[in-house]
Amino acid sequence: MHVPTNFCAEPKKHALGPPVLAFSSRGNTRRPSFSPDGKKVAFESDRLGYSDIWICETNGSNCAQVTSLHTSGTARWSPDGQHLVFESDYQGLWQVYVVQVPGGEPQLFRTFPETDNGAPNWSLDGKWIYFYSGHQHTTLELWKIPFNGGAPVEVTRNGGVYAIESGDGRTLYYAKFGKQGIWRMPLNGGEETHILDQPMSWYDWTLTPTGIYFINNGVQPEGPAASMRHVNGRIEFFDFATREITPIHSLKKPASDFGGLAISPDGKYLLYGQKDADDSYNMLVKSFR
Repeated sequence: MHVPTNFCAEPKKHALGPPVLAFSSRGNTRRPSFSPDGKKVAFESDRLGYSDIWICETNGSNCAQVTSLHTSGTARWSPDGQHLVFESDYQGLWQVYVVQVPGGEPQLFRTFPETDNGAPNWSLDGKWIYFYSGHQHTTLELWKIPFNGGAPVEVTRNGGVYAIESGDGRTLYYAKFGKQGIWRMPLNGGEETHILDQPMSWYDWTLTPTGIYFINNGVQPEGPAASMRHVNGRIEFFDFATREITPIHSLKKPASDFGGLAISPDGKYLLYGQKDADDSYNMLVKSFR
């Protein structure tokens, strides 16, 4: 995970210096989420050979493994900082799980057992969990379910996979599976609006009160010999007030697969995953027949 230095999430004040390494390990580190107090980061890592949820201090110290399900991702903190919600296909289908932190055991959060359900996130008040599901549809739609128990409620009708509520509690922003861009709709229901043609992937964006940070993997090289240069993508900012897109930081190396973005609660840090190297190993199986 990398963070731009001298970062400030205010209009016209963004990353002013080169990024620094926040924390790393062998394998992939992906889809970070800051705790509400900004002191910890939850993320998925396959540093031990399987993708599981880990928590580290923001400076990269005191890392602890949270799950051992071997297929876990999209961990998101509850607004009170006491739980993480995440997805796992530990039982054959992608399902939503909740774990109390620290020290809790992951618990299956029952949604629709006959289909995939995932990419969870919390409502601002912590009373609901958003998730995608293929239940009763040929496309993935967004649903929400009460954290303290109750039936799921369908949110979208034209596709949806990952959602974030606006800070004023009025709007739901979301991405769709297999379609570029971001959509929004009134939180109490209504027509959706397509507001942004990026990012290409549903996980490469994050919301602030003034706009959206996202990774633009379709940016084209510029200048002399542009066709000979490889571009790894660029972090950009979409301003709600002006509808302008501002380039923030050009990635020197490719973003991690399913890398994602996260902004700290105080708006001073922006985390993104970077792929520094691909590792592979030859393994010896003893007593093979």
